[in-house]
Amino acid sequence: MSGVVYTDTQQGRCSRILPDLIRARGLLWDLISKDFRARYRDARVGVLWAVLHPLLMTLVLWLVFGVILQFRVAERGIATEDPFAVFLLCGIVPWQFLAAGLAAATASLVRDRDLIKKVYFPREVIPLAAVGSCLVGLVVGLAVLVAARLATGGGLSFGALWALPVLAVQCVFMAGLALLLSAVHVRYRDVLYIVEILLAFGFYATPIFYPLSLVEERLPLWLAEHGAPAWLAGAYFANPMAGLVTAYRQAFLGNRMPDADLLVWPIACACVVLVAGAVVFRRSAPAVADHL
Repeated sequence: MSGVVYTDTQQGRCSRILPDLIRARGLLWDLISKDFRARYRDARVGVLWAVLHPLLMTLVLWLVFGVILQFRVAERGIATEDPFAVFLLCGIVPWQFLAAGLAAATASLVRDRDLIKKVYFPREVIPLAAVGSCLVGLVVGLAVLVAARLATGGGLSFGALWALPVLAVQCVFMAGLALLLSAVHVRYRDVLYIVEILLAFGFYATPIFYPLSLVEERLPLWLAEHGAPAWLAGAYFANPMAGLVTAYRQAFLGNRMPDADLLVWPIACACVVLVAGAVVFRRSAPAVADHL
C-alpha cells in the first residue's frame, strides 16, 4: 500500500490537483459508474432513458416549431438545409450534457457529504464524477444523433470527427464550472437555484432551435430599431455555448472543420473558468467538511 496520506495542507495546493486526480483515478471511475447506474436504477426502462430523453425533447420542439408554428418559422427565416429534427437533436444533445452535468455537479458535494466526512481523498473527484456520469449520456445521445442523421439520408464522413475537439472544449469548460459552482454551493445553498434559473434562460439564449446566423442577421437590426444599446448583441455572443453548438453542427451536419472564430471565445472561457474553478475549489477544500 502507498504511504501517502491526504492532508488538509495538500487539499489547499493547486499544484497537487493533477497528481491527486491521477492517484484517485480508480475512485473517479467508480463514482462515475455508480452515479450513472443510480440515475436509472429505479426506472422501468433503465438506461433506455438516455436514448429517450433527447428524442422526446426533439419531438416536442419539432412539434412546436416544425408543425404548429411552421408558418411563423418560415417567416422568421428559421430554415435549415438538414431535416429540422436532426438540426434540433444536434443542439439538444450537447445542451442536455451541459444542463445535467452542471446541475448534478453543483449539488454533488452536499449530496455526498457523508463520504466526504468519512474518507480523505481529492474532493475534486466528486464534482468531476458528476460531470463524467453525464458524459456517458452524451455519448449515447451522439450515437442517437448519428443514427438519426443516417436514417434521414444524411451522410457522414471523417469531417464529423471535428466534433471531438469541440467536445474537449466543452468538457474543460464544464469541469471548471463544476469545480467553481460546487465549491461555492457548499457555503451558499442558493447557488443551485440560481444555476437552474440560468440554465432555463440559457436554453433560449443558445441557438438550439434556430441557427446562429439568424441572430447575427436580426439581433443588431432589432436593437437599432428599438433604440436598445448595441452591447446587448455582444452579451448574447458572450454565451460560449452559442459557438459550441454551432461548431457541433458544422462538424456533424456539415462534415467539416468548424469555423475558427466560433471556438476562440469558448476556448478562452474554458481556460479561464478551469483555472478559476481549480483555485477556488482548492482554497475552500480544507473547510468543505466543516460547512457540510
